[in-house]
Amino acid sequence: MGRLIILFAAIISMPLWVRGQVTDCPQWPAPCPHNDAITQATDIVGREDGNKVTPQEIAMESYLRNTLTDILQKLTRAKHWELYEMMESDYDRPNGTISFGQWCATPYEKRPPHLYSISFIIVVNKDSLAAWQDWYKNVLPQQANQLVADLKADGQNSQNDAALQSLTDSVQYYAQLSGKYTQDHYAEFMNDVQNNNQKGVKRYNDKMAEYQKKSDALMKKLQDRASGNMSASTNSSDRFTNEKVTKECHFTNASIVLVNFSINPELVSFGVTGDDDRFINPQVKLNIPGAYYAGLLHNPNKPDGQSYYIGEQDYTYNHPEDIATILFGKWQMKRDNYNNAIPAYKASKAASDIVNVKAVKCDAVQNMALQIEGRPDHIKEIISLVDTQALQNIVNH
Repeated sequence: MGRLIILFAAIISMPLWVRGQVTDCPQWPAPCPHNDAITQATDIVGREDGNKVTPQEIAMESYLRNTLTDILQKLTRAKHWELYEMMESDYDRPNGTISFGQWCATPYEKRPPHLYSISFIIVVNKDSLAAWQDWYKNVLPQQANQLVADLKADGQNSQNDAALQSLTDSVQYYAQLSGKYTQDHYAEFMNDVQNNNQKGVKRYNDKMAEYQKKSDALMKKLQDRASGNMSASTNSSDRFTNEKVTKECHFTNASIVLVNFSINPELVSFGVTGDDDRFINPQVKLNIPGAYYAGLLHNPNKPDGQSYYIGEQDYTYNHPEDIATILFGKWQMKRDNYNNAIPAYKASKAASDIVNVKAVKCDAVQNMALQIEGRPDHIKEIISLVDTQALQNIVNH
């Protein structure tokens, strides 16, 4: 009955979940801007305190933020699209293997390439966005309320089901018999084990197996009966989940595009992993003048409820339907074991440690990854409009 109890508890909490989902982010079918992270990233005084980030690195971030925003604003104004910053990094050190004290003691001259990331949402179709808002605020709550009603009705049917209660009582009865037999005979059983009395050991085991067999048979009947009682809500839940995933995928791709810039990244994935946990190569090569690599990937996996989720430290969707990856600057020819792209500077320990004075200082942009997630036609349109020469000029700035 534990599973039924959990289900009844879910019935009580579900209306709150529905209201929370509807009002979580009214702008678009994706997480809202991570305002706390953006505020932290632009807190120059706090981040420079104690040499966590040097003035040169802060200046680099300000330049990148302004330049990349200007490039996208030029593009979106021409198309009458809307542009919003989604997420921005506030890294205080390149990796967790360097202690905080070590990092603060590392001078500008010895710091490895400074990492920086910034993501934007572009609203490319206001009509589709309005259609999503109407569905999310008006249609989805009705479907959720129907699911809640079916759950309550099925739960009440289960509570009023005399046969279900009888099966529950029988399972409890055999559990009590098994417990009592163990309590009464365990000392005798252990004595038989110690004295190698196989008949006594067998007698005990056979009796316990008898109780277990009867209990298992009754439990199977109980679960089948309970599942039958919950069939309406189970079907309603499946419909609700499938509808939510399908609609959110459709409206996300129809109305918005996510654009992420990663500067001096230690590695770049292509957005989607295969069965072997390696990142899948884009299936379509893109012709981008001046780019080291450019490709468009279609996700072979079906979308789910987490496909368009962006965590607190993430800059792209979990596993979108389509994603383009464009690499500028210098990169290693060979990928790592998981098929990630590796920047050229990682080939030299002296270029990425905190011991050596760097020939190329940390605030230089050595490479850049641009990733665009959305519907393929929107992705290609943005690529055709973005000033790729301006992006190339950022590298080695």
